[in-house]
Amino acid sequence: MDISFLSGAWAPLLMLAAATVLAVPSLLSFLRGRRESEQVERRLERRRTPREEAEGNSRNESRIGKAVTGLTDQATPDDAESVSVARAKLIAAGFSNPTAVGRYYFARLVCVVIPQIGLFFALPYMAELPWYAPLASSIGLVLVGLGAPAFFLDRRINGRRQECSGGFPDMMDLLVACVEAGLSLDASVQRVGEELELRHPIIAGHMRTLSLELRAGRARKTAWRGFADRLGIEEAGSLATMLRQAEEMGTSLGQTLRVFSADMRQRRILYAEEKAMALPAKLTLPLIFFVFPVLLGVLVMPTVVMFREIF
Repeated sequence: MDISFLSGAWAPLLMLAAATVLAVPSLLSFLRGRRESEQVERRLERRRTPREEAEGNSRNESRIGKAVTGLTDQATPDDAESVSVARAKLIAAGFSNPTAVGRYYFARLVCVVIPQIGLFFALPYMAELPWYAPLASSIGLVLVGLGAPAFFLDRRINGRRQECSGGFPDMMDLLVACVEAGLSLDASVQRVGEELELRHPIIAGHMRTLSLELRAGRARKTAWRGFADRLGIEEAGSLATMLRQAEEMGTSLGQTLRVFSADMRQRRILYAEEKAMALPAKLTLPLIFFVFPVLLGVLVMPTVVMFREIF
């Protein structure tokens, strides 16, 4: 079968036809979903009070915002388990908005579609390339578009966890100071959250959530375990376990927190020493590839000049 015609004038038309065929089911599904949602809205409008109607008009003033909201709703999958996993990752990355899941899947769709459109317009400039170059580029762009949002979330989650791990000893020092000053553990949590607002805003936000849970009547061990799960660092899990054991055994909370705080400071010192000890090994490759060739050239160049003058 002769496939050389794919590199000619038929390639853009074939790719446009394939993209149209692939986009038709999604477009029909989106239009059907919009039609059903409009019917539901028309039914609900008959039962709205004047106040609810005014609030609804203020929320839907922007047609672009309404269209984006509809697109995000359509992009969200129906699988509850996938949505739950995505929501947990988004919350760990700092995106706690109720519409964050829909925006995440919409971003994945945009990252796949927009590069394909750009590739379609770039096809005339790829006529001299082999016939499989556009296909390989399209597959590569799809893979990159699908993986880019997840990669961004993972990088953001790791950055937030490192920041929380660096600020955790400071939180423990303030917590020990508040408890030994006579405040209860719940009041200390609220106070420490206020003090860390500027220095460590991520930890402060989690502590505000913890304080609200404790004030709402949630069990202390359950609230601290949820706090540790939200932070996602080993130190927070150890703290939750220690507080549960201290509560069950009836030991002194201030002394327990002081020992744990000292251990956190020692751990931070050891982590800094580990980073310092790893620095020579990390500098080996840059020295070999950048410094050694220059030094070799400086040492050898006079000899080369002398031999050139002799011969």
